[in-house]
Amino acid sequence: MAGVFKGKIFFALVLSAFLLISIAFALVLRGKKSVTIELGMFSGSNWGVSNGESYHTADKAIAVFEKKHPNVKVHYFSGIRKNDYSEWLSQQILLGKTPDVFFVPDEKFSTLVQQGILKNLTPVISKDREIKSWEYFPPSWEAVTFGEKQFALPYQTDCTVMAVNMTLLKQKGLSLPSRDWTWNDFYSLAKETGQALYSWQDAVYSNGVLPFSHDGNKANFSDSRVADAIRFMQKLSALDTERRYSASDFDKGLVAFTPMSYAQFCTYVSYPYKVYKDSSFEWACLPMPAGISGGNVSRTKTLSLSIYAKTRHAKLSYELLKTLVHDISVQTDIYSMGQGASPLRIVPASAHSISVIDSYTKSSKEYSLALIAEILNSAESTPKFSRYTEAVQTADSEIKSIIDERKDAETSLKVLQHTLENILAK
Repeated sequence: MAGVFKGKIFFALVLSAFLLISIAFALVLRGKKSVTIELGMFSGSNWGVSNGESYHTADKAIAVFEKKHPNVKVHYFSGIRKNDYSEWLSQQILLGKTPDVFFVPDEKFSTLVQQGILKNLTPVISKDREIKSWEYFPPSWEAVTFGEKQFALPYQTDCTVMAVNMTLLKQKGLSLPSRDWTWNDFYSLAKETGQALYSWQDAVYSNGVLPFSHDGNKANFSDSRVADAIRFMQKLSALDTERRYSASDFDKGLVAFTPMSYAQFCTYVSYPYKVYKDSSFEWACLPMPAGISGGNVSRTKTLSLSIYAKTRHAKLSYELLKTLVHDISVQTDIYSMGQGASPLRIVPASAHSISVIDSYTKSSKEYSLALIAEILNSAESTPKFSRYTEAVQTADSEIKSIIDERKDAETSLKVLQHTLENILAK
């Protein structure tokens, strides 16, 4: 009997201890509060094209992140339109509600850096064994650099490509030029088939010079290579003696060439958007033609993500940022959604990505990911300094006059240079 009694006491003690441990564990879990990371983003495409699933890629990244961090939730406000996002972000900053991680509007990038809103990511990136600058296409990485420091990371990128109506070329007995084609090739073909919307910026970038330095401290319109580009534009525009072609003429099959963003080109060749275009035309994609002093260089724009400098969750915010910009499955999703291209070099090179894109386009004839990677690798990023829009609009107006009125390019550009220097110095 004594042994049985002692056994009951021992069992009761063990049970009590187990209950106490369970209660203590439950209290610890209950006391461990969940963390919410605020993500600032907008709906729709950054590149001005149709996108019915604009949150798809971000939601995928959030799912990956939350699985690794079960006590962390990511929240974002849906329904903020791209055109309203910059103002919304400014209001959040003024209200002291700056998101932990957020898309950075191009026109505000340098201002937000100078105001101390964007976190300097250089120290944490330098210690990160996984994320490296060489993993990204050079112009995408350059686009998020300010004063040789990283204040953001590239999430999506887009580049200018030359869209070609192959049906019209074949009707005229012409062949698709090689990828290393030149202004001379372009002029000869445009003379036979018409061209649409080739701009002075396209010409300048492909002639070995940038209109403005990336930091916005210098304009280069007095450079002879800019003058050569504008003279080529005058020569090209002289072909349009009876009418000035437009993008709608390309859609109608009246002209063979027009520059457009890669994201726009996807609407011509990818489902479901392809059904809205004229499917009787066969499309192709080329790099931009090379100028006499340059190469087959395209302009790129990059949608970047940054971290609020005063976030209370710096480590978790960086992990979320990293998931969005560095996870291969997330970055592959960018292509499958038709939202421009991934800034990661490895994505267009992987067999999985290629199969995903082929299933999306239903064809691999119009372009290849290898071609897009080639274009992105040699492209130049569009500057993000605060007065960029004002400077470009001023240049647009004056250069249109130089081209239309056949003014002397070199003399007129020197005057424009002086005007632009005054704008940049404000």
